[in-house]
Amino acid sequence: MGWPSPSLILGPRGRDGMAVTFDPETRLGQMADYLSRFHMNLTFEEGRVQLLRLRLTGYKLAAEIGDGDSRERVDEMIKKGYEMLGERWEREVEDPYDDPCQAQYDLLAELRSYVYRDVSEPFIVFIRAEFKKIFVPTLRLLTELCRSQNKYTWDQMKVQLQEIMAEIKVDVEWEVCDAYMEKYLAKVSGVLEIGPKG
Repeated sequence: MGWPSPSLILGPRGRDGMAVTFDPETRLGQMADYLSRFHMNLTFEEGRVQLLRLRLTGYKLAAEIGDGDSRERVDEMIKKGYEMLGERWEREVEDPYDDPCQAQYDLLAELRSYVYRDVSEPFIVFIRAEFKKIFVPTLRLLTELCRSQNKYTWDQMKVQLQEIMAEIKVDVEWEVCDAYMEKYLAKVSGVLEIGPKG
């Protein structure tokens, strides 16, 4: 898979050993540069997952910068990423954050489909490994951002997620996922104008 350097997402040094800045503005610029070409090295499904991950990272950087303009920049970059991914594979692809209520159902259905679909072993290994860092916080954000009364509550979502984790054999305790998600939510709730508790 053509995932970005871990320096963009995780920390001080990339695989090439070069020092990487922690400055959030610079890292947003690095993310924008990566998004201009990421779709060339990934399958359609890999690209969709990568965009979920990059948005989470972008929101965290926007929170560090501390203004609403940064959040808008992230949304614009990711939206462009979806457009390029769709063009690359000549398929329709929607930004789930455009309709977080519908995206709750769509993403849960997508995750459940991995049980019976013929997906590559490296891809499902990646999904299991990153479930805590990508899908749990993403679905929590979608739950918070959906303003409809006709939606899954977070308590209902937790039940669904734990069922899926068992079905696709995610080897992480729910309590670990929940703690990671709450820590992430506390960092981004201000810039997203959502409450830390659902």
